Amino acid sequence: MRRLVKSFPRKATAGMKKKTLITIFLRFFVLTLLLMVSSIMIAAYSNYRMIDDAKEANHNYLRVVSSSLDGLFNKIKDKGYSISSDSNYLNLISMTDKSQKNYASSTYALSSKLYDLYISDDTVDDAFIYFQNIDTVLAGSGSYETAFYLNKYYRYKGYSQPFWNGEIEKGVVSTIFPATDVYRQTGVTGEKKYKTIVPLVLGIENIAHARSYMIVNIDEQKIYQMIDNMNITKKGDIYLIDTLHNRLISATNRKMLGGTFNLGELRLNVKDVKTDSEASIDGDNYILSFQPSSWNNIGFLIVTPEKMLTGPINRFLYMTIGVIVLFMLIGTIVSAVFTFGIYSPLAEMVNYVKRFAKAPFENGKSEYDYIKENITTLQQFQQESLPSLLQIFLYRALNQQLNQEDIERLKQKYDFFRDGVFFALAVVRIGIAGGGELAVAEHKRQLITLNKPVLDMTENESVLFIQEQDACDVDALVMKLEADLTRYQADCGVEISLAVGVSPIFVQLDQTWKAYKDACTILDMRSVSSGGIVFGVADSNPGGGGALNAADKKETMRKYLENGHVEGAAHLLDQLFEGAKKQQMPFKVFRQLVSDLLYFAVETFYSRRIDEESMFGMPAGEMIARVNTMQSPLPIEALCRNVYGKVTEHVQMLQQSSQALTGMLDYITANLAEVNLTTIADRFDLNANYVSQYFKKHKGVTFTDYINRLRIEKAKELLLGTDCTANDIGKQIGFNNANAFIRMFKKLEGTTPHEYRKGIKANYSCEAEGGIGLAE
Repeated sequence: MRRLVKSFPRKATAGMKKKTLITIFLRFFVLTLLLMVSSIMIAAYSNYRMIDDAKEANHNYLRVVSSSLDGLFNKIKDKGYSISSDSNYLNLISMTDKSQKNYASSTYALSSKLYDLYISDDTVDDAFIYFQNIDTVLAGSGSYETAFYLNKYYRYKGYSQPFWNGEIEKGVVSTIFPATDVYRQTGVTGEKKYKTIVPLVLGIENIAHARSYMIVNIDEQKIYQMIDNMNITKKGDIYLIDTLHNRLISATNRKMLGGTFNLGELRLNVKDVKTDSEASIDGDNYILSFQPSSWNNIGFLIVTPEKMLTGPINRFLYMTIGVIVLFMLIGTIVSAVFTFGIYSPLAEMVNYVKRFAKAPFENGKSEYDYIKENITTLQQFQQESLPSLLQIFLYRALNQQLNQEDIERLKQKYDFFRDGVFFALAVVRIGIAGGGELAVAEHKRQLITLNKPVLDMTENESVLFIQEQDACDVDALVMKLEADLTRYQADCGVEISLAVGVSPIFVQLDQTWKAYKDACTILDMRSVSSGGIVFGVADSNPGGGGALNAADKKETMRKYLENGHVEGAAHLLDQLFEGAKKQQMPFKVFRQLVSDLLYFAVETFYSRRIDEESMFGMPAGEMIARVNTMQSPLPIEALCRNVYGKVTEHVQMLQQSSQALTGMLDYITANLAEVNLTTIADRFDLNANYVSQYFKKHKGVTFTDYINRLRIEKAKELLLGTDCTANDIGKQIGFNNANAFIRMFKKLEGTTPHEYRKGIKANYSCEAEGGIGLAE
């Protein structure tokens, strides 16, 4: 064994190693690739769902924030406009000097009202009204000089008094401006940041060219807290934006507070009820969700970094891909290590295959391919040789060329022929109505699907060799055969008849010939009353049926055919076929009976000169041959009835035609002067066209030509036997016009009536004179 292994070529072993390793790597690579693709697809779908859900959550959040802040801003605005109807406000706006009466009381009362309306609400830091007519600022905390209040006490970093005056000049009624820092003076020259506020400007009044406006300073920190407390996403920043000035009013991202933005770059449509977009900012992708406020210049924007949504899924995807790649590498290495143990056994197997198959090992071919090809070849040879061997055995057995010694040799070499199994033969016969070559081929393919040896005895007979380990298995196979053939017979597009005779089960191979004869006998002697297509010993009826072949019944049938007795022939066929079923006539006897009956029909074809091909589409001899191939009594009976029905009807029609023609000819002879096509049709109750065609078919001439010939013959008799003129003779035979009679006479006889009479009389005179001289 070692010597064989050592003698194996080294390059062959190397080729086998290389191919094995490549195969292992490729399989792991394909598996890895499939896992990676599926993981990427799952991750992509998860990211899509995550982003879609985030957009929906953002819009739900925006609806809540928009409702809350719009309510807050509208409440502040309504409070401010309520001051425009206050009497103290009206007094102050109508004043031109602070020294006027009620100035102090009005300012105190109005300042207290501002405090009650706004300062008591921790959302508003301060609110003041600027009276241009008296250049005074009235705040919730008291009355101030304008310069002091706006420059020292409450100085806006981003807005000055001229800015506010300019906005009022532009016609601002109620507007929220972006957040800004407010500073207060500390000491003589210093100042410090006080708060970040969001100014809400209200143009509340304009009387006698004296303008006043109110600014409500909303604490931006309070707005931020409201927004942040309602933030259900926690993954994005929300911004309260001024869409008119492209600035941020408030934001949860405190670094962006007071910043600017570009709506065009963000691809937002501020006029829509809601809008979504995606933007790339500093190389990162963001999801933007926007909803406008009820205030014209305000909108709410949520900016969500896409990586916050997809980051966890992508990280998990990267980890999964890493694990898959690691799995591939480890699996490849481990598999490669274990494959080293199979190289020597494979090399030894190749040597054995080389010796057994005697096929050379080609350089460049791998051992794997070499072993695979040779084993496949051996397997195919074994599968092909056994059916061929069984067919040879079956052929020799059915031709009585097999002896006991041959059977013993087969038993020694093949398990199939050994004792302990059960055998049966199924003789399958098929009858095709015509043009069924394809149906026969398909029928034989149906038998091959049973995986049993099949031998074709004739074109219409095949023998199936059944071998099973149990008698019940034989019965089961026969039942399957019956089901398959029944289904095939029903689905076949050509009219066919099938019959299968199954022999009794036998266990000795030398009984094969007898089993074949038994199956054939079963098919021949089965009762015509038996149904189905598979028949066994129980369906055989070796006796009966002879009484139906009596000579008197055959002679009666022959007379019915000759005389065209349709009802009598049909009734006699009923008696014959019903009697065959009652007596359980054997199929072979029944088919011979029908053949004898068809021979009677063939004799009638020849005696009556009937064109059987035009009537049945085939010669008479082929029709009888077809009966001998039919395997079912029903189509045989149907064919016989069809032939007898058509033949007797045809003979009956011929006899009726002959009688009708004789009657018409007699009537024409008796009424030659008055007869015409119309009178004949009326006399015999027929159609005129039919009478014309009838004469043409049976007399070989038209009706008019026949009448003219009879009239001219009658005229010849009258010319010789009477002295009537041509005019009188023409009227007697039916010509109303003498010229017409003379023309027709000359047409048929070649001479006129006068010349004909003259010539005939001259001939008689010559004959008379010659006869007298001879006598003398």
